[in-house]
Amino acid sequence: MNICIIVHSQTGNTLQFAKLLADKLQARGNSLDIIELRTNVPVISGSVNHTINFEIKNLPDISNYDVIIAGGPVWSFSVSPVIYKAITRLPAMKGKKFLPFVTMTAPLISMGGTSSLKLMSEAAANLGAEILPGVAIPRLFSNVDSIIIREAEKICMELR
Repeated sequence: MNICIIVHSQTGNTLQFAKLLADKLQARGNSLDIIELRTNVPVISGSVNHTINFEIKNLPDISNYDVIIAGGPVWSFSVSPVIYKAITRLPAMKGKKFLPFVTMTAPLISMGGTSSLKLMSEAAANLGAEILPGVAIPRLFSNVDSIIIREAEKICMELR
């Protein structure tokens, strides 16, 4: 499969997961690109519920990909406005699979993770994508290394 991972990472945690996932997917014979989103102005906080004036400078051309994986952090109990805006700006995704992921400081995925995955999935579904189950990675009070390995393996199994 030809896979594009689109990621927004403020602190490096989300990018760390994206790179681990990319390594695992490539080891299974997939071709893959990681696009780390850049904006025209710094976006260091906020939520999709607040208007932030910014543009994405490097939205990828997804026409040659079979699978789009999109990930970002949870900010203010919602998905980062950067990854959400990127998803909503993608062209039609009919015939493509879409899988969201989020990283979060909160210890429970019910503290913004679940709703962020739902919001990302709905945005991609509106563009015609086939939605696959996403993953949320909590960081506080957890063994993060084992969680990211487990969740990356879960995604790899989903994409078999």
